[in-house]
Amino acid sequence: MRTNASNLLEDATGFWIPTPMATQLKTAIEAWVHCGHTGALVIGEARLGKTRAFKALEDQIIDRNGHPIPIFFTHYGYRDQQSIRAVFAQLARRLEYKARRRLNSDDLRDDVALRLSDAAASNQARRVVLIIDEAQMLSIEQLDAYADLHNELVESKVNCSMFFVANRDQFGPMLRALLRKENEYLVERFFIDIAHFYGIRSEKELRACLAGYDSYVVTQNPTSVATEYFCPMLYEQGWRLADIAPIYWRRYREDYGIPERMSSWGMAKFTRATNLLLMDYLPYCTDREDQAALEACVIRSLEGACTTSKLIKLLGEPGLNDDD
Repeated sequence: MRTNASNLLEDATGFWIPTPMATQLKTAIEAWVHCGHTGALVIGEARLGKTRAFKALEDQIIDRNGHPIPIFFTHYGYRDQQSIRAVFAQLARRLEYKARRRLNSDDLRDDVALRLSDAAASNQARRVVLIIDEAQMLSIEQLDAYADLHNELVESKVNCSMFFVANRDQFGPMLRALLRKENEYLVERFFIDIAHFYGIRSEKELRACLAGYDSYVVTQNPTSVATEYFCPMLYEQGWRLADIAPIYWRRYREDYGIPERMSSWGMAKFTRATNLLLMDYLPYCTDREDQAALEACVIRSLEGACTTSKLIKLLGEPGLNDDD
């Protein structure tokens, strides 16, 4: 049976460690908000950790007077109906309003604007932040709905910054649409500034992420951190998970990053591999100086985490290359 400590690390919705990438994102968002930007685009490859980094911003963005700025999140997926009403209905649900079917898009917009206005009253600047995740799923018409909402908030003297988060490999159609002359007003309002979000790109960034495990508390009374709990013998020798960064980065780059032309190591894959490393392989290591054993643990963890997709191997199997 898994222990509570293991569950903490395996909880994909709850486990989070501070990363250099999340810190850079916070710095960018805070600067945009303080400068009064009405919006911006955050773009990156899928599964890098964009959503979790944004979620970690809750109660972390403050105004110039030190007051927290409320942050609200919404996200989109493929929909049969890409309508204006669908935008406001989704927002209403995220803001804990019941999107009754009899309400039209104007009614729903007014409900959303009222909720955001109430939240903005919590700080002197009357500021509020709205995060729109999976923004590449929206149509231009739906983006226009956000412009309409923004106008409504301006009428209520609410300063709302809307940040759109998109996957790079799916953003092409929206990018081409935004660059049309008739959509310049959307670009001027929401897409003047862009932040590029990456996964782990260097040994230094990897070390910082591993250090997050070294300080992540998994038990109370007595208090113990993840590295101490799962690798007590190594920990007693003064070894920390961050110490394995040189080996870990080299094996990832040589075996996966370079061959697969990965521009960065996404947090989803990194966390999966590191959880295996910390909970299943390193506990059998008893000597911090045994570099061969430590490297073997790294290799097995990267393999076990399926760092690269095995789908490509199916192409050679009978029947899978035939057209229907």
